[in-house]
Amino acid sequence: MLIDREHEFTLVCAAVEDFEKALPNKGPETGLFFPLSRQVKVGDRAMIRVSIRGIADPLFLEGRIRWRRVKSGGPKLPAGIFVGLVERERSHLDAMVKFLKERRSRAERRKHPRFPVDIRASYGTSKGFFDAEMMNLSKAGAFLRCLGPLLSVGVRFPVKVNLGDKNNPPVQLNAQVAWIDLFEDTKGMGIGFIRGQSELREIERIVKVASKDQGARRSSSST
Repeated sequence: MLIDREHEFTLVCAAVEDFEKALPNKGPETGLFFPLSRQVKVGDRAMIRVSIRGIADPLFLEGRIRWRRVKSGGPKLPAGIFVGLVERERSHLDAMVKFLKERRSRAERRKHPRFPVDIRASYGTSKGFFDAEMMNLSKAGAFLRCLGPLLSVGVRFPVKVNLGDKNNPPVQLNAQVAWIDLFEDTKGMGIGFIRGQSELREIERIVKVASKDQGARRSSSST
């Protein structure tokens, strides 16, 4: 199902496989056609919002309006536009599909309890490292509130966590983008830590402390 809201276009899929079929990676020709009667400008920026059943958080893919069909040419050739994905999104599309297949639902990603924290961090991109705040931490992942550009779902990247110890450098881990939040007030990424890293011991230590603090607060509030 395709839904049009101004320059945000929504693709609704019953499963990850439907998303994969609807948006196969065709290089520069990767994109979607949306039936549309109102006028838009070719070249305008557009956002494709992908909603997949079983995945709580939608995906947001950036694109451009490449061309439009002004008049209908029959039932199989409706008036509309073609939104092509920008190169950054195309380059991560296969990794995104693979990630979604491995993690069918956000509930699975959140099988570990999360705790409210506020830890200074930074994350690596092709343009360098940007400041961030690490929040809602678990042994498996966290929410990273970002002051720089957001990465695409499925992308792996380094993240440095400042533990507040002046005598030791920040701990660097490898993470993967699970979902993104584009709203200005909460702009950031839900991330999952790559398994098998020795640095995860530091994350587990922080989670253990946060769990004890939360338990202590609950005990004091109930007395």
